[in-house]
Amino acid sequence: MNNVTLIVKDTTLVTMDRDLSILEGHALAVRDSRIVALGPSADILAAYASPVVLDGRDRFVFPGFINTHTHLFQNALKGLGRDLRLFDWLDNSVRKALHEIRSVDVYNAAVAGCLENIRSGVTTVLDYMYAHASESGLDDAVVRAFERTGIRGILGRAHTKTDGFPEPARCPINETEDMFYADVDRLRAELNGHETVSLALAPGIIWDMDPDGYRRLRQYADQHGLRITMHLDETPEDDAFTRAHYDMNTAELLDQTGILGEDFIGAHLVHLDSTTLEIFGRRKIKCSHNPVSNLLLASGVAPVPTLKRMGLDVGLGTDGAASNDTQNMLEVIKLAAIVHKGFHQDPTILNAVDVLKMATIEGARVVGREDDLGSLEVGKLADFFLFDPRTVACVPVTDPITCLVYSSNPTSVQTVVIHGRIVLQDGVFCSTDETEAVYALQESAYHLRQRVGLGNTINGRPVAVGPFTRCA
Repeated sequence: MNNVTLIVKDTTLVTMDRDLSILEGHALAVRDSRIVALGPSADILAAYASPVVLDGRDRFVFPGFINTHTHLFQNALKGLGRDLRLFDWLDNSVRKALHEIRSVDVYNAAVAGCLENIRSGVTTVLDYMYAHASESGLDDAVVRAFERTGIRGILGRAHTKTDGFPEPARCPINETEDMFYADVDRLRAELNGHETVSLALAPGIIWDMDPDGYRRLRQYADQHGLRITMHLDETPEDDAFTRAHYDMNTAELLDQTGILGEDFIGAHLVHLDSTTLEIFGRRKIKCSHNPVSNLLLASGVAPVPTLKRMGLDVGLGTDGAASNDTQNMLEVIKLAAIVHKGFHQDPTILNAVDVLKMATIEGARVVGREDDLGSLEVGKLADFFLFDPRTVACVPVTDPITCLVYSSNPTSVQTVVIHGRIVLQDGVFCSTDETEAVYALQESAYHLRQRVGLGNTINGRPVAVGPFTRCA
């Protein structure tokens, strides 16, 4: 008998493999970090022995979701600047706070954000971290949160210009491109060989670098094998800027500088003209669809059906909690499945299987990890979750995929395994005190708002919720 480290028995495996196999009465075996066997439960239990055996009866096992775009530090700024368009929202929330966001703020926000991602079935998150204006080392707080919660993290180390911010939001640190590359060098060395945390490059938005800066970025990415991710065409302002300064649209400028390619992840991609679509198709870029934030900020609806007809890989992203206002991937999945039906008045345009692919195997292709992630197959990393449909939200259940896409919520995400390790079991986190994480974020976010003078009003009167009362 072969020894393994984990078995899930007597369950239904929604594999998301090439054949979209759904295997009832099956089991999977994990040795250390990888899946080593799938098969009928009786066969697996006869061939493998494990100290940990999870009972999967009446549950479905799905590959872990890939969140292809978020900003975990924004969990500290949730609920601010609501009912505004993108740049008005930025000016009334994030940009007012960047000069005061400290390591403890980032860490508490990132821990809570990772936990919420995990609770909604996410096992890999690409965090687009652009808060670097108050003190050095803020990215390290995100890495610590990845490690504490056990999530698989891709740190998108961003570069954002802040030297033009007016008083009182003027920043103590206005990062130059040389400072950016020096810190990327440091992070690259420190994360080299890390089991679950990797690095990507993330220029903020089109005006954060000039053409020479983008050419330098492409050279660095090629030299070190790093993916590039970037906010792109979320609003018409991108193209307005490049036409005014370079007499071409954003995609044309990026194409001329060599940025676009199969290792480029465009986030949002809402306002795309025919020239842009042709360039994207030719360069075979990867796409991150963020429907919740696009609708909340009234940015529009990305042409996802067109991108998919072109053969481009499209993943899903929650975006940051300051523009979502959650990290609930199940909410993103359902909205992605229905918003295009309504927008195009075509109920067939994206079905449940299409959207689940976007959350799993297509998301894995977007982040360049399709050989390791995105489906339940022998040899792939053991990133998956057990889904319990025995809830009033889900019943009656007709098939696992329709149930998950249209009827589920995070209460059904019962157990989550990442890199072969159980991080959430029967609804309880194994390495993180969730209650402490909630209280810590409420307190640090309140004090951040107080330091920078941010808050909401209702009927013209200020309303603020302070730290929660801790019981003795």
